[in-house]
This record gives sequence, C-alpha cells and structure tokens, in this order.
Amino acid sequence: MSDAFSREEIALLAPYVTNVEHPVYALRNLPEEVMAVLFAYYSRSRDSLRRNLLKLIQEQDIDVETHRASASLGEAELTEAKEKARQFHEKWVVGYGHASVAEHAVVHLAIEDASIIATKSIEDTRLASYTEKSTRYVLFDETKFYRVARLMQSPVAALYEDTVRLLLHTYVTSGPQVVEGIKARVPRRSGQSERAYETACQAKAYDLLRYLLPASTLTNLGLTINARALEHLLTKLLSHPLAEARDLASAMKREAAKVVPTLLKYANHNVYLAETERAMRQLGEELFAEEEPLATPSVSLVRFPEDAEEQLAAAMVFGYSDLPWAQVVERVSKLHASQRQRILDEYLQRRGPHDQPLRALEHLYYTFDIVLDYGAFRDIQRHRMATQTRQDLSTRYGYSVPEELVAYGLGDVFQACMTRAAEAHTRIAEQFPLEAQYVLPLAYRVRVLFTWNLRELCHFIQLRSARQGHASYRHIAQEVYREVERVHPTLARYIRVDLEDHQLGRL
Repeated sequence: MSDAFSREEIALLAPYVTNVEHPVYALRNLPEEVMAVLFAYYSRSRDSLRRNLLKLIQEQDIDVETHRASASLGEAELTEAKEKARQFHEKWVVGYGHASVAEHAVVHLAIEDASIIATKSIEDTRLASYTEKSTRYVLFDETKFYRVARLMQSPVAALYEDTVRLLLHTYVTSGPQVVEGIKARVPRRSGQSERAYETACQAKAYDLLRYLLPASTLTNLGLTINARALEHLLTKLLSHPLAEARDLASAMKREAAKVVPTLLKYANHNVYLAETERAMRQLGEELFAEEEPLATPSVSLVRFPEDAEEQLAAAMVFGYSDLPWAQVVERVSKLHASQRQRILDEYLQRRGPHDQPLRALEHLYYTFDIVLDYGAFRDIQRHRMATQTRQDLSTRYGYSVPEELVAYGLGDVFQACMTRAAEAHTRIAEQFPLEAQYVLPLAYRVRVLFTWNLRELCHFIQLRSARQGHASYRHIAQEVYREVERVHPTLARYIRVDLEDHQLGRL
C-alpha cells in the first residue's frame, strides 16, 4: 500500500470505505455526486481515491453527515444543503469540463402507472438496466389504463375509453376459460406438483391473453441508470411528441434531482430533437403518402457481410498476430476452407452451456426488417445491444391471431375486439395520429429495423428461441436463425437454437 493513514484519518474514512488497508475497496454512505467526482479524480490526480476523499472532507467541500441526515432536515437546512451541493457541482463537476464525471453517479427510479407506449420510449435508451411488470406472471388490472388528455377533451373521448375498457374487460374475464382449455389440452406431467402445473397453465394463459392488452395499459418499470445517461434520456423524453413521455420526464427529473441534484443541469427540452422529429414526420408523409407496403415475410435479412467467414476468421486471429488488418485478411483469404474451419472451431467449440461467444463475432453485422406484434416487440426491445428503428404502431400490418385462443372458443370474441380497436384507431387517427396508438392492443403488428452483430445474434437466438419463451418471439428468433443459416450455413452451426414447438413451454 502506498497510503498510510493516521488514526484520525482512519476515523474520518471508516464510514465511507470498506477498508483502509487494501488497494481494492468499495465506497458507501456517500452522495452519488461525490462518488462521481472521486472517480473522476483518477484522471487528474496522483493521489488515491481515499486520499482525495479525505481532502474533500477536511476542506469542507462536502458535508457527508448533513447529506446522510437530509431526510430529517428542516426547510432552511435543506436549502443550505442544496446550496452547498450546487457550489460543489460548480467547483468540481463543471470545473472538470466533461460530462463523464456523471457516469459514476447512479440513480434508481421506480416508474409506476406509465403506459406500455411510454415505457417503450424510456427503454429505447441503451445504457441502462430495466425491469418491467411481466405480462406472463401478472394479471393486469382492467381499470388501469392511460387516459390521454388530448383525447379526453375531444369528441372521441367516449370512443377511446369504451374501446380500451372493452379490451381490458375481455382480457380479464377470459382467463378462467383459457386456463381450463390449457388443462384439457396439456395434462399434468408425472412428477409435476399441482402447484407447479397450475402456475404453468396460468402463465401460459396470460401469455395468450396479453394479445388483448391495449398499449394504454398501465405498467411499472424499474430503472437503474448513471447520471450522464439519465440526462440524455430525460432530454429525449422532454423533447418527445407525446405528452405522457414529457410528463414522465418531468417527474423523473424532479425525483432524480433529489439524489443527484447537480448532475442533471442540462436535461431540458431540446430544439434539435423536437424540430427534427416534426420535420422528418412531415417528410415521410410527403414521400410515402401514396405508397402501400409490399407483402414481405415477418423476418427479412436485408443486409449482411458477403465475405463473412473470411472476415470472421481474420477477426478471430487478428489479436494473436502482430500484423495489420489488411495483411491478416489477405493471409486468411488464401487459406484452404478446412483451415478457416479450424480457426472457427478453435475459437468457438469449447463454449459451455452458459458461455457467450468471444468478442470477435462483434465485427460482423446483420440487418433485419421484422414485422412482429407489439407484445413481442415489448420483449425483444430489451436486447439493447441491437440498433433498433421502430415505426409507429398502427393497423397497417394487421394483427397476430393466437391459434390456441381460437381453439379454446375465443376466436369470435378476439376478432370482435381487434375490429373494434381498428375502427376506433381509424377515427382517432384522423385528428390524433400519434395518440391513436394507445387504443391498439398488443396483437397489432409493428415494423422494426434491427441491426445486430453476430455475437448479440447468438445471444438473442439462444435466449428467445428457448422453450420457456413466448410463442410470438420464439417464432421471430427461429426465423432470424433460419435467415442467417440461409446466407451463412457454416456460421449458423455455432448458433444455439431451439426449433421445436412446445405446447407448455414454461416448466
């Protein structure tokens, strides 16, 4: 250890670090902004983090005890504490001149009673962790849906509310019939407990019934994010065309400011984002107003590397050579196919059941044009290592019909709900094209452009094709695999995929 602390210094440090003797330690009991600045010190200080923390305490740049007791402070004391935090920010955060300081401050937000539409806008941010209320394990409340203010004050208010209520009521009341249908079709396995069987049947029923849930359904979302990414997310949401997104952003900023009061300074409405959104929407309408979509498969591979095997083999051995990339590629291109096969095998064949491929696969990119129901997108969007460009939810691509609901006698009811939702969407969209999305159920399809690298594709296909997955996204994962196999059969051999059909996937 290069640091030696006096007894008095150890007493000051002890509440905030897990040890004062070893070179690896954790921080605790500190404001997030202070943690951010302490880590930023690493780039501009010769001293250790513990030594820099001592300086902040001894020079009274921070008052950690006041921060820890802030929950019991009076108004005047709280104002003084906030002013001290502002001064700290001006001296240490702004003084550093770069936003990376905020990356070491972490905020945990609970976002409740937000529509499914709004959570998709929040989860579009890549550098964050999310946990969302599950449509598989939870029966949603038929009374809880987002009432769009603009619609509630218009002639279509009753149409909107009646349609959403119908969808949610049908979703809730159809549950017992679906569970009984599942039990009749898939009997309990030998050795399976009654409770496990009941839970599996219920989860399967919820999976089927989620097609009826309107996109306005209220859900809960847990968000863990660093302050720099949060500032970017808030800026996007504050510039969003939907009022709900802007309202949520204001609430998120207000609550996050209680944790990192000085790191969200520049999270505001952004003219570039807002005006570009409007301009591009107008341009899209001008260019494609008369166009009708051509019939396409649900999954289309629209762009991929032509020389994938050579490029991948070269990427795999590049780090184990001392040559420039062009020379490595040239050497690999002259190898016999069996020699290139050996490179692939050596790099990939030792993977255990839980091992992801190594990072050389990230050098190959595949772009897919996918049409999928909004419920499936709700799950697939979580693969944020992909680049995703989504069109608005509409009736243009129709809706998915779960065959099992038809088999359980709910076909006519389901079709009637979809027709009712489409009619309401058409009327509402005449005046409120963006807000009309809220009335459509998760069965309706949306078109999304996904770009994955091969490593993420391996992860996506293996996870989303697994037997416990929802039938809708299992189909997407299987078709993505088949498209890769069609153009690059050798590489597809290394992708783990479940191509079977499982009636009761959840064990």
